[in-house]
Amino acid sequence: MPETLPAPIVAGLEQLGQALLEWVREHRDATLATHEQGVLETVRAVLPVLLGAVVEQSTTMLAPAQQRQRERCPRCGTRREARTQWRRRTVQTVCGPLRYERPRYRCRPCHQEWSPADQTLGVAPRARISARLAEWLAELGADPAFGPAAGRLERLTGLRISAETLRQYCERQGAALEAVQQAAIAQVQATGEAAEAVDAAPGTLLVEADGVMVRYRRTGWHEVKVGLVAGCVDGRLQAPSYVAAREEAAACGPRLLTEAARRGALEVVRWEGPRTGAGLAVLRRVGVLGDGAVWIWHLAAEHFGERVEIVDFYHASEHLWTLAHALYGHGTASATAWATARLHLLRHQGGAAFLQSLRGLSPPTAEAKEVLRRERGYFRTNETRLAYPRFVAQGLPLGSGAVESAAKHLVQLRLKRPGARWSPAGAQAVLTLRAHLASRPTQSTRSGERWRQAPATAAAVA
Repeated sequence: MPETLPAPIVAGLEQLGQALLEWVREHRDATLATHEQGVLETVRAVLPVLLGAVVEQSTTMLAPAQQRQRERCPRCGTRREARTQWRRRTVQTVCGPLRYERPRYRCRPCHQEWSPADQTLGVAPRARISARLAEWLAELGADPAFGPAAGRLERLTGLRISAETLRQYCERQGAALEAVQQAAIAQVQATGEAAEAVDAAPGTLLVEADGVMVRYRRTGWHEVKVGLVAGCVDGRLQAPSYVAAREEAAACGPRLLTEAARRGALEVVRWEGPRTGAGLAVLRRVGVLGDGAVWIWHLAAEHFGERVEIVDFYHASEHLWTLAHALYGHGTASATAWATARLHLLRHQGGAAFLQSLRGLSPPTAEAKEVLRRERGYFRTNETRLAYPRFVAQGLPLGSGAVESAAKHLVQLRLKRPGARWSPAGAQAVLTLRAHLASRPTQSTRSGERWRQAPATAAAVA
């Protein structure tokens, strides 16, 4: 025999059915688009009623009998009775406003106030928005500007949230995620092990880094460093994850190492040395790809063990073209022919062969001689990072386009909108949030955990 439905749920369903029946009577022979919008709005109007009925029926601490129950104080442990008058509360949720009454406890000795029902429902003290809605706001606000995001939320869900409220919750969610990330960074530095469950990248572990300028309020332009960690299989990147922050290279290194550790960089692949006694742990090999900036190689040397360092081929070719223009004239046929031949040599024989080809050159001017001296020094310094035939044979990529693309879609598309000026805290919150969301396909082990940790902070409104 089917179970009898509780009266509050039945009342909500009857309200919905009656509203739909009235719609049918008033909109006979209407278009499908009209019916779609009408049914959607009708269901949305009843959702708060249904949600309230479900919460009331499923939450033990909302039962009237709880008024006579004694609960243990979370601070001092003393059992206290609830106040005789229950308190009403309204929380905006993804289903609309939820209104409910619950017993409120107060411990006289320690002055602690609490609501067991709020604790059961996971609603933070003084929160006006549910954790799930706060998550929606963070995801929406991390992508377009806050005003358009608020409009999109209303069009798609019928929920009206101001752009300023959306901004606050988005930045609070990002700040909470940043706090989690800082704790993970500290743990990795203290233990030398991954702070979270390892989600190992497939194939060769690849790390890329780049910088992009962002304008900040009152202080002007500053560089935001972007890091990418991914697997590399047959020269193709797999399952990338990201970090981004406005910080010096010394601080960016531990942040990037922490993400690389989560992707398997600190896993011991073998031990070297005697069979007995202390051995030497050999970590997973890491490919480090960059545009040639010195801070990237310093970062790699400080934080990674066995590694392959690669200068992005496009940036190396820019230096080669600079030399060609200095030797043979800007835009001349001779410069083009010389550069084309040397690019082929660099790509297929590597940096050592290219440096050999520079011997015997006679610069036509003192300026060209200085350019030759400078560029020869660049290629000599990065000779081992220009061994492109060897990298290709190992199935490694030659270009850092992936991290440059990340600099655009993570940073520039959101933080460099016309007229945008950011505070340091607001920008970092949005950067951390966007990097987290962009990394979600790789976060099967941590995505839910991080979102559970962040909303409690993000949802609290004083």
